[in-house]
Amino acid sequence: MDKEIKNGIILKGVGGFYTVLSEGMDYVCKARGLFRKQHIIPTVGDRVEFSLNADGKTGYLLNLCERRNELVRPAVANIDKLFIVIAASKPVADLLLVDKLLICCERLSIEPVIIINKCDMASVDEINAILDEYRLTDYKLYCVSAASGTGIAELRGELDSSIVCFAGQSAVGKSSLLNALIPGMQLEVGALSRKTERGRHTTRHAELIPVVSGGAVLDTPGFSLLDGIDCEPEVIKNFYPELRRHAFECRFSGCLHITEPGCVVKTELLGKEFNEERYKRYVRLVNDAIENKKHKYE
Repeated sequence: MDKEIKNGIILKGVGGFYTVLSEGMDYVCKARGLFRKQHIIPTVGDRVEFSLNADGKTGYLLNLCERRNELVRPAVANIDKLFIVIAASKPVADLLLVDKLLICCERLSIEPVIIINKCDMASVDEINAILDEYRLTDYKLYCVSAASGTGIAELRGELDSSIVCFAGQSAVGKSSLLNALIPGMQLEVGALSRKTERGRHTTRHAELIPVVSGGAVLDTPGFSLLDGIDCEPEVIKNFYPELRRHAFECRFSGCLHITEPGCVVKTELLGKEFNEERYKRYVRLVNDAIENKKHKYE
């Protein structure tokens, strides 16, 4: 009798065993030996075909579907949205990290959602100062409080039928947001150190958590360790919506919008259609990429 073939998504992997969600049921599967020979490593988020054993609870992974995108740290595939979480109060928002994460989203075709948490602990001016940095990007922006529940219902709608990662500094409230967004969740919440005002990581492994709306979420504290942008300096501008709108208006087609003459961005758009502080960080990222490129070939 032929074994039943099913389709599903990997929720987690521990010690060579993979929990696969299929039609609302969880199955524990092992990868067939051919995977090892072909150096194929299944990862969380992979969409797979698997055969079901006679016990109806276990099986073997047969095939991995082509990945739409893939993150290395944490190891997860096929992400639809990245929830980039910032604290409105403490810790002080690391907007350079936010910009790097936005570039990562642009490169991997992941939809970014910027979330300002702890709005109950900040003034209107503090919140608006962060909002002003990103209003002109057209990315989705949410002001919420995991503690008071403000904005949580609206944000919950972003989970519908989507595979979602959380990213951001420690202690901005990623786990608290998950607990607020998903009834019944009881993730451990990291404490904020009084001395350093930096949080301690509490999530220990990558695992997708299914939600009733058909989506799934994964908490990703490792993103707070994101390193430099590994791409050519000339292409960084393509990952900024504010710059893409005016890609052909500068005097030179390859304008980096930093030192070139006849640059429309610097003379006409800066402060109007491109936030000045975000522009300064853009210049820093381009210069860092130029330096990295020099050292790469030394």
